[in-house]
Amino acid sequence: MDKGKLQHFREKIDTLDKQIAGLIAERAETAREIGRAKGGAPVYDPVRENQVIGRVLLACPGLDPEAVTRIYRELISLCRGVQYRPKAAFLGPEGSFSHEGVFAAFGGTVDPVPCPSFPDVFAAVDKGQADWGVVPAENSLEGTVLPTMDAFASAAKDIVIHNEVSIKVDHVLASEGTSPEDIREVLSHPQALGQCREWLRANLPRAEQVPVASTSAAAAACAGRPDRAAVCSALAAERCGLNILAEKIQDRGSNRTRFWVVGRGTPRRGERNKTSFLFNVEHKPGRLFYALEPLYENGLNLTHIQSRPLSGSPFEYYFFIDVEGFLEDEPVRKALDTMRERTVFLRLLGSYPCR
Repeated sequence: MDKGKLQHFREKIDTLDKQIAGLIAERAETAREIGRAKGGAPVYDPVRENQVIGRVLLACPGLDPEAVTRIYRELISLCRGVQYRPKAAFLGPEGSFSHEGVFAAFGGTVDPVPCPSFPDVFAAVDKGQADWGVVPAENSLEGTVLPTMDAFASAAKDIVIHNEVSIKVDHVLASEGTSPEDIREVLSHPQALGQCREWLRANLPRAEQVPVASTSAAAAACAGRPDRAAVCSALAAERCGLNILAEKIQDRGSNRTRFWVVGRGTPRRGERNKTSFLFNVEHKPGRLFYALEPLYENGLNLTHIQSRPLSGSPFEYYFFIDVEGFLEDEPVRKALDTMRERTVFLRLLGSYPCR
């Protein structure tokens, strides 16, 4: 080891750190001035944030893009925080994967508003208790998160999707106990239990699976019960003081959940965009095909479709749709105009940037 050369490089790192710290402070002050110049204009602008991160990634070839994105997402969050700290509602308690979705959307400079259910997330935004809501839309293993769709269908109509983020979901088995052999009950959100179905069958075949409101609620319910375990995030296990008995217990290695950021206002066009809406058709042969035909005629790529029962009308349904494109694009506008004429009702859920 060349101690002289090592000391030289450490001193160089110290100098660079000092320069970086000065630039961070200068960036934060510039953000404060931008906030004053904006007046009452919106502070959360996911399109602008994605553009900034994209330019930074181009300037950092050879570095891990996910790591660079995380670092810069936090820097943007810090600078946004000198203008205002957003309040974000999510399915709690803290430590849930929805909580991690909040961090993915806003970074760490955010005031979390945990809610007991998905309707309560939308209600918190509607009543002004939160600026934004973050709700799971779809999981790569278990598909559509149906309670979110049901809550969205009955939410205030001026609450729309502003952004879409995706996070990697790694489940752990956590308990106050220290041995999986002592576990008699496994608690979690139904989606999480479904994502770990094969692992639980193979490793805890005698344990009863108990669905609860969220993964973090499952972790909290294990306090004082060494015979219980939670399928939850490592963050939830840490916050509840639980031992992690097994890691990455989801049945497929590539497990991701996409989240919607919902709120009031009008989203801006991004580099890539989606438009989401729900509709209902008459209960007659061929009406669904007739309603969807304009998407084909206008060359739109349908990326998601989900049916849900229509309340008060047995065996009738409304349909959630995602298509690629922005509302102001002529193909999207023309398709929706025609679909409104062919449906009983059609409600726009948002036209927004996606990554």
